[in-house]
Parts: sequence; C-alpha cells; structure tokens
Amino acid sequence: MTPLLDAVNVPAVLAHQRQDASAPPGLRRLGAALALHGIAENGGLVGGAVENLFFGDRLREVDDAADGYRWLGLTDVADLVLRAREEYLRFRPTGWEELSGEDEQLWSELDSEFSAVATDDRLEAAVAGRLAEIAPGLG
Repeated sequence: MTPLLDAVNVPAVLAHQRQDASAPPGLRRLGAALALHGIAENGGLVGGAVENLFFGDRLREVDDAADGYRWLGLTDVADLVLRAREEYLRFRPTGWEELSGEDEQLWSELDSEFSAVATDDRLEAAVAGRLAEIAPGLG
C-alpha cells in the first residue's frame, strides 16, 4: 500500500465494519472498498473476496465495496466487482459446485482484471481527490 492508503486503511475499514455514524460517510464508503480490496489482493477477487464473503453470509459487503469504488470514481472497478459477484453466483450457487473449464478461465480472468484496474496508485489518486470528504481535517 501507499503511505496515504496506509494512513486511512484501518480507520476507514473500522468505520465501515462498525457502521460508525460518527465517522464521515466518505470514510465509511472508503472502508467498504478497502476491506474488499485487501481480501482481493491476498486471495483474488473471486476466490479471495467474493467466495469468502459468500461463505461468511456477507455478500452485502460486495455491494458496499462496489458503492465505495463508484463513489471514488473507479466505476470500472465497481462494475468488475459486481460482475465477479454475479459470475460467482452463477458458477457456484451453493458454493460447492465444480467449475467447468470455461468458468475456471473466467474466474482467472476476473482476478487478473482486478489486479490490473484496482491498483494502489489508482486507488490512492481517487482517495486523494476525495480526501476532504474522507478525513475533513486532512483534506
């Protein structure tokens, strides 16, 4: 992560997870995006983020993350996150289905596309552009 993302990561994710009404709405929206972002960076968008949230009965967090990315102006990332959720639910509606070769390829492509478009540099630039709404005292 970049220094700016490091500085806002923990407060943003905690504000989102706790739905802290005293935190700026921008901080909570960023937290939703960063929570998914961290999981996806470690395990991939589909298998790391979407699948783990599916099994944790927390798919709503995928929608929250997409909303956060869209709010940051990263609409391509938001659209990709929602597509990954839709494709996962098609691949594995119960979470246990075997994947076809075509679906395995698509899974891999979605993960690769996320890595290409959801870079720390893009995320940092988006955060810097909305910093006044994320952390009013800093922006």
